Amino acid sequence: MPVGFQIKRLREENSLSQSRLADELGITQSELSKIENGRSKKIDIYFMLKVCNYFNKKLDFFVNKRMERENEDNFDIETSSEIIIYELEKIIQEFQKKDNV
Repeated sequence: MPVGFQIKRLREENSLSQSRLADELGITQSELSKIENGRSKKIDIYFMLKVCNYFNKKLDFFVNKRMERENEDNFDIETSSEIIIYELEKIIQEFQKKDNV
């Protein structure tokens, strides 16, 4: 399931309107609509971190579900973006561990 649809599902599960969530995330309702409906060409990593913080999720929540269903023969740009997000999350966690030591 694309990231935008996962965001929409979280929003609906939490009984939030698009306007309210968009305000909370610092974007317009129109942009959130594009993201949720898969019409946004790319989703910024900082936006995804805001989504994760708001819903108390880790980036791999959005990545792992998709990666489990994809096989390497079906590799596409959306999947590669998700892999990058996953790898960035691992890097962030490593830096956080080093900062705490």
